Amino acid sequence: MEDKERAYIGIDPGSASGNICFLYDNGHYEIISFKDKTLWEWGNELDREGAEAVVEAVHGFPGMSAIAVTSLMKNFGQIEMALALNEIPTRYVSPQTWMKFYGVKKDKGESKTVWKKRLREVLQQRLPHVECTTEQADAVLIALYGRCTRV
Repeated sequence: MEDKERAYIGIDPGSASGNICFLYDNGHYEIISFKDKTLWEWGNELDREGAEAVVEAVHGFPGMSAIAVTSLMKNFGQIEMALALNEIPTRYVSPQTWMKFYGVKKDKGESKTVWKKRLREVLQQRLPHVECTTEQADAVLIALYGRCTRV
């Protein structure tokens, strides 16, 4: 990016489908999927003056395989290292906190597919110009949460 607009970095660590969204004050955005770029590549490119990161605070939960938990925590540690090495101010937010901010809650028995579509609809209402997949919507919403709640 040529200008030095403030970047709000929303990070959804995910075990296999994590995403990072850079949301700029001028309306521009960039979404990076862990599938497209390794965290090492992302960390090397992270030279965002005036950036602030909001990372979803994640943990394993009953029913997750050991492999999924290991992958999730590996991503989380690499994200923390990339942000620390680049001296990016970082806040952590629980999924419940950022979802409550938008007034959404997963309904009991709601499938993951339906839930993700609902989150994407919330995003489209707030930022209609942003094009993303249902898997990327969390990272964008986390970035927007960071911009709206900045200190």
